[in-house]
Amino acid sequence: MAEKNAAMLVGIGSANHPTSLRHFFSYEERRGFILKVFPGLKVFGIPDFPTDEEWILALDDILRLSGTDPSSVTFFGGCREEVDFFCRIGRKVEIMNRFDGSTPKISATEVRDALIRERNLEGLLNPAIADSVRRSFQEKWELFKKM
Repeated sequence: MAEKNAAMLVGIGSANHPTSLRHFFSYEERRGFILKVFPGLKVFGIPDFPTDEEWILALDDILRLSGTDPSSVTFFGGCREEVDFFCRIGRKVEIMNRFDGSTPKISATEVRDALIRERNLEGLLNPAIADSVRRSFQEKWELFKKM
């Protein structure tokens, strides 16, 4: 497990991705959701790049600029597939299994499905952001349905 006093940085991927059904919330919205639940956290966006090599170079640059040695970073994910890239390039990883009941279940797919089918978000999102997520989704969903 990560050191209790270690700095927590949260990188939000696809920060430059246009809004789509898969990337439904903008970087600004996702950043706001995270900070509403975890005020004071250090959050940064990382855009998509054409290659994995360019992406990791940019991530390492961001980490260095924040005063963090990239080799000291532990990358967290909810399953092996989420951290496989970091494993392949020799980075430290920790899997917080979101399917065994020991951690909160986090699934953007389930949240999207619940929003589309107008189901309750209880247990899928922190209550502090559930209404904001639903409002933002509904505004965009109306536009998507017209396309």
